[in-house]
Amino acid sequence: MGLKIKFLGPWEATANGEPVKVTGKRRVGVLTRLALSAGQPVPAEELLTQVWGQSTATTAGKQLHIVVSKLRGVLSPHQGDDIIATVSGGYQLNLACERIDAHLFTLLAHQARAARAQGEIARADALFQRALALWRGNALADITASWAQIESARLEEEHLTALEDHSDLRLAAGDHHALVPALTAHAEAHPFRERPRAQLMLALYRASRSSEALAVYQETRRVMVDELGIEPGAVLCRLQQAVLRRDPALDLPSPAQRTMLTKPVIPAELPADTRAFTARATEIAWLRKTLTDTVRASPAVVAIHGPGGIGKSALAVHAAHAIADHFADGVLYVDLRAATAGFQPLSPIEALSRVLRSLGLDGAAIPPTLDEAADRYRSLTSTRNLLIILDDAFDASQVRPLIPAGPACAVIITSRQIMASLDMPRHLHLTGLDQADAAALFARLVDPDRVCAEPEAARQIVRHCSGLPLALRISAARLAARPDRTLSHLADQLAHPGRRLDALEHADLSIRDSIAVSLQHLPKDPAGHDAAHAFFLLGVLETPTHTVAAASALTEWPEHRAEAALDHLLDARLVESAGPGRYRMHHLIRLYAGEQAARHVPGDQRGPGSPPRARRTAGSRTNVTASSPSTGRQQSPPAPRPPHNVSPQPPIGSPGVRAGS
Repeated sequence: MGLKIKFLGPWEATANGEPVKVTGKRRVGVLTRLALSAGQPVPAEELLTQVWGQSTATTAGKQLHIVVSKLRGVLSPHQGDDIIATVSGGYQLNLACERIDAHLFTLLAHQARAARAQGEIARADALFQRALALWRGNALADITASWAQIESARLEEEHLTALEDHSDLRLAAGDHHALVPALTAHAEAHPFRERPRAQLMLALYRASRSSEALAVYQETRRVMVDELGIEPGAVLCRLQQAVLRRDPALDLPSPAQRTMLTKPVIPAELPADTRAFTARATEIAWLRKTLTDTVRASPAVVAIHGPGGIGKSALAVHAAHAIADHFADGVLYVDLRAATAGFQPLSPIEALSRVLRSLGLDGAAIPPTLDEAADRYRSLTSTRNLLIILDDAFDASQVRPLIPAGPACAVIITSRQIMASLDMPRHLHLTGLDQADAAALFARLVDPDRVCAEPEAARQIVRHCSGLPLALRISAARLAARPDRTLSHLADQLAHPGRRLDALEHADLSIRDSIAVSLQHLPKDPAGHDAAHAFFLLGVLETPTHTVAAASALTEWPEHRAEAALDHLLDARLVESAGPGRYRMHHLIRLYAGEQAARHVPGDQRGPGSPPRARRTAGSRTNVTASSPSTGRQQSPPAPRPPHNVSPQPPIGSPGVRAGS
């Protein structure tokens, strides 16, 4: 929940629902003034003039510095050291506008009006209700300074306007019977505002209480003539005449449909969190801040990228659970299936159709073309407060139409490739777990008694998994499926390089399948074939890193060709950058590449010291043919190319099974 500041009623500050004690009129005044301009600098002179008033104390500047220092001490434990930043000539409160009730009210009222303009009556009603519920009394009632009274009057006018806009919405929806008491109280509290009196007259007329509607006009005219010396305005006069002649224009255009104001559907599509999620505290804190605390004019977009099996999806879902309550309009989740064995990645129009259905459109209302569907999606999301997870994306062209328009939305993208061509995202490169975190994850996945009984074997298993969460999960699954076997038995299997990948297969989980999907991401052109060939040859080397020059010598290609092949492998996350001009291959990927080299590269091309043709254990799933080097399986004919130019994926393993992301 984080830090929140409220002054639409009695002043208060809370953190995670608990009160934060801010004492002293000047501290409250400075914090409130900064909160009114959250995200923007406020000159020190302005703070001194407004909060210190006519004080001529020569120490006022120093007093302001002390007040700010005290406020930082109170607030920083809940929000970070930069909560109040010193800027040129003044100070700035770094707190999202949604955490300050006055700003949140303005935002929700704006979203409600936009929703009504788009014909989303139920959603507009819900937004107006949320906005008006933020008011707990008079704004800034605890602060008597003149600047606070001016701000209070401005906020009160916004409040009354929102009340009246909501009343118009409810009148249009046929809610006139329920509105009469509220409008009566509103009109009595503000006798010189003609709009609520006109609304009350219309509500009474539609409730078959015409004489009472005319009495409201007469009372309004009396008050205005007696108190202000003027006649009612033209709107009220025309409304009186329309009531007298029972003008059909005052009737609802159709029978009242109060179901129009029922609660709109709010999607809640987030998958269940991972019970054993471990570590990544720095990444989660960064995601939370980026997606919820940034004052922005466009959606917050974060792209998490990294090799298969590194835990991108688990991190995205875990972080989304932590921040889901910040998004009042719900959470959308789309599995784009770039690494789902047996399936092609979703095309943009398929993904958009799913999302539009989640946002309330039925099949007939979904536009048939990509451009029209994207336009409709942007329109529906322009005023919404949604969290959208685009999991397992293939490339930027698949994702781009799914970026929402609303600045109150946030998006998490996971992919193996870097979404470098997208305009907005902030990137998070995910790497493997260090030894301590990997051991902690393994301990949470496996029966603690078994780990305690064989601590050295547990350490060996963790070491052979090399920080890859998918490998740790597979190891834990094998142990759970064989409770009669010792950890030492699995550790011995993993210790043998020729058996390690066999040991890292269980049910629908497979390190081989995860790597094979990345190999499928290579382009289906000569450049992609070069990359695959270089991948196989690198697998026969024992060196942990490779240079362009070494790859050129290994492949007998010019350096520019070898570098292009390495860059394609980097894009597919089959190698990682190890510094300028250097590339690193994870040892499990290198084992897979060596297996494939033994099958697809003639022995005289593999060089001295290359491994013999690998033997597979009985029941092994890999059976590579020379015409299909990507998966290590007997292949079916390739599927037709998807409409958004995504390379096809032949079926590898059980349908619908993720190969690890």
